[in-house]
Amino acid sequence: MDGIEVTEYVDVRRHAESQGLCLTSELVLLPRGFEAIASGAELAHEAEAATVHKLLKAAGIDAQLLQYPDRRVPSVIERSAAWIPPTVFVGSMLLTQNPHAIQIALNVISSYITDILKARNLPDTVKLTVVIEETKSKRCRRVEYEGSACKLKELAEVLNALQNDSR
Repeated sequence: MDGIEVTEYVDVRRHAESQGLCLTSELVLLPRGFEAIASGAELAHEAEAATVHKLLKAAGIDAQLLQYPDRRVPSVIERSAAWIPPTVFVGSMLLTQNPHAIQIALNVISSYITDILKARNLPDTVKLTVVIEETKSKRCRRVEYEGSACKLKELAEVLNALQNDSR
């Protein structure tokens, strides 16, 4: 597997609640800067977040684009050839009750990324951040992947191993 780095992350559920954000799913696309927000004015979804959300929904995955109850978090559009994926939060219930959903979600994202990279004539290298919530401790850890878009599907094994270690 390509490069993977695991670090601590803010408690996603508590942080979302403290900022007035509605977390209603076990698979959530987080806005840019989520962990550092002090006010909603700083939040923005990556430009591709809405598309990834639609693709996950079409694949039967109960995914959520994190929003406020009374207004939408805007998307940021950057003029760049690089594909910037949203950060994906995976709740502990999903990891324990339906680990296959993670594999499906990563397959969907991997296929989409591969198509985008080919269309833009870019190298097959991607960065993706996944935040997992551990079952027992409920602490969150950030898993940063950098490598081949084709091998992104293998990240599910790493996430499941981390989850199993936390039980």
